[in-house]
Amino acid sequence: MEKFLRFIDRVSDWTGKLASFLMAGLVVAICYDVFMRYVFNRPTYWAFEVTYMVYGAYSMLGVAYCHLLNSHVRMDLIYAKLSARGKAWMDVICYLLLFFPFLLVLTYKCGEHTLWALQSGERSSVSVWRPELGPFKLAITFGFVLFFLQGVVNFIRVLAVAMRGGRQ
Repeated sequence: MEKFLRFIDRVSDWTGKLASFLMAGLVVAICYDVFMRYVFNRPTYWAFEVTYMVYGAYSMLGVAYCHLLNSHVRMDLIYAKLSARGKAWMDVICYLLLFFPFLLVLTYKCGEHTLWALQSGERSSVSVWRPELGPFKLAITFGFVLFFLQGVVNFIRVLAVAMRGGRQ
């Protein structure tokens, strides 16, 4: 079991680190568009779509990595005052009532949209460039699946702490 947990951790780690390189492409695209727009008065027709697609993929591919590092924002008003075991029980309850139900629905619906986009060859209608949306939606769905799997790994770990005590 621990081997599977470490495997998901490694996949989340590598995916998050690789996704960070998308930022370099995003910066280049934005700088190029700004340069063309303000220096040559020739705005690009593709930059807006590239920026939302790259940033969306970056965000969703990095969310499991963020969860791996326990870097998401939390409300610490009550949580900070709890013992390690109390925090673990709070996490277990939140995973069961919030994380898993919402993420299952989001992943399922996103998967449906991705499948349809890939099968139908859906194209964007935001600009005249009209890129296919399937690969973008596939990256988003993969991010959700990886986020869900990382949540399962973290849930198993906090459940163990909640049941027997100790540290996370």
